[in-house]
Amino acid sequence: MIDIEQHISNFIGKNSNHHYFIACSGGVDSMVLLTVFHELKFTVSALHVNYKLRGNDSEKDQELLQEFCNQNNIPCYIKQIDLQQQLNESGGNLQDEARKVRYSFFEEFKTNSNCKIVLGHHADDQIETFFLNLARNSGIMGLAAMLPEYEGYMRPLLAISKDQIIEFAQSKNIIWREDVSNKSNKYSRNKLRNVILPELKIQLPNLSESVLTLTRIFQRKQLEISEHITPFINKIKTTHILEFDEFDAFDEFDQIELLRQLQIPVGQIREIEKLRNAIKGKRILLSNNDSFQEILNEGTYFYFIKTDEINSVPVLQIVPVHELPIKFSKDVLFLDRAKISGELKIRRWEKGDRMKPIGVDGSKLISDILNDAKIPNHLRFNQFVVCDDDKIVWCVGLCVSREAVGQNGADLLKVSPISTSSIHRLERG
Repeated sequence: MIDIEQHISNFIGKNSNHHYFIACSGGVDSMVLLTVFHELKFTVSALHVNYKLRGNDSEKDQELLQEFCNQNNIPCYIKQIDLQQQLNESGGNLQDEARKVRYSFFEEFKTNSNCKIVLGHHADDQIETFFLNLARNSGIMGLAAMLPEYEGYMRPLLAISKDQIIEFAQSKNIIWREDVSNKSNKYSRNKLRNVILPELKIQLPNLSESVLTLTRIFQRKQLEISEHITPFINKIKTTHILEFDEFDAFDEFDQIELLRQLQIPVGQIREIEKLRNAIKGKRILLSNNDSFQEILNEGTYFYFIKTDEINSVPVLQIVPVHELPIKFSKDVLFLDRAKISGELKIRRWEKGDRMKPIGVDGSKLISDILNDAKIPNHLRFNQFVVCDDDKIVWCVGLCVSREAVGQNGADLLKVSPISTSSIHRLERG
């Protein structure tokens, strides 16, 4: 019989001073984890989600865990949710929504690097994950299946089979509860577990060992790819830039890993490849990304636009004055009130906008003004113009129109844009 205590002790190594939060359903895998971590005298707490999907059985799972924790002085945190009611109201896939609820709950306890979430996945789960990901064509990351440790989550039992865990639990008189829903073949994983894999193992007795060997090989390869891509990720996060030459040197696995680390759906890789060869200024929207809203073609590099980079439209401060200043600022404009038609307003510039700049015969497109000023495309969204009912009188910070510029002796207006954040600061002050 495998010594799971020794195995976990070796797995933890010198990191025994962490706080380990054991994700515990009440099943044999998680009850073994909780028992062993407690007996090894690690700092532990138990986390349990009661989805209320199995009536009284769900309540008994929770009661078993709470009773064990009370007897052993282990802090126990419970999240209760009527998942079926939530699905009835909002829709969604039960397995997907349960996972979202579970991991959202776990994330609450990752308060620092010393807090680790410990999951009870074992070798049988690893084999199932390998085949499910193989069917989904999910690349090396998918074939690497579940990592023993990743981003604060630990899986100490990945090298141990379910049968070995049960044998250990019986030898230690560990009490657990069986989830009868695991016997239902309505879900892909259960059908794979209960029907397909048992038949495959009859035909291929060494299947489990072969798959686990493959996952370890793919994990090493995945680690190599991840380490190769991480410097580019750090560069994007700090400068928002990925050079085309860098992107061109990536193979398909590098590209997939880049998107994975940036939390961009892999399905958008074709859009990004098209953007690479598009004209300067083209952009694509990113779906469901918390860090970046768009990717922009800047001619020789991609620019990743953060959501908070898009400034809100400022407010115009308009003040009557009697004379022009001795020194002028590019952030302040002086206009002749008599030459203003209607109301002054500020807005983002638009394609086709033009004005009549001082020192230029005729008119000029705002886009040409931006080109001449060498304003990068990713900054152009935040370029504003001031206009009246008939014309643009100012490309803010860059160019003034000769059509309404103020002169001494005229009825003058001092015009300056104020950001909404500045206004809020002034109001609080």
